[in-house]
Amino acid sequence: MNEQQTTAKAGKLLCMDGGEYSDYQVTGFFVVLRDFNPRAELDEYLAENPEQRESYSFKQDGYLAALLAKGLLLEVEYDTLHLGSYSSHESFRFTPAHEG
Repeated sequence: MNEQQTTAKAGKLLCMDGGEYSDYQVTGFFVVLRDFNPRAELDEYLAENPEQRESYSFKQDGYLAALLAKGLLLEVEYDTLHLGSYSSHESFRFTPAHEG
């Protein structure tokens, strides 16, 4: 991969997600505040938290917190529009962002 493919660019919107199949989830949306290499940041995070290198031990929220603490990301509040499922509009719903 070239550098452009490995760098999160300032000003871009980043969707943070994880899991597979029924475990899949979107953690949130973030604006990239400064260019950074997510893999390099992960390697640094794991060097500081070596116990998380073990299978089933990685704390995704810890990695995200580290990126936020470094001022690399800004969380964006967002509404959700679910367009339905199984080709049916019956589960259509709009959920506004949680206002704290």
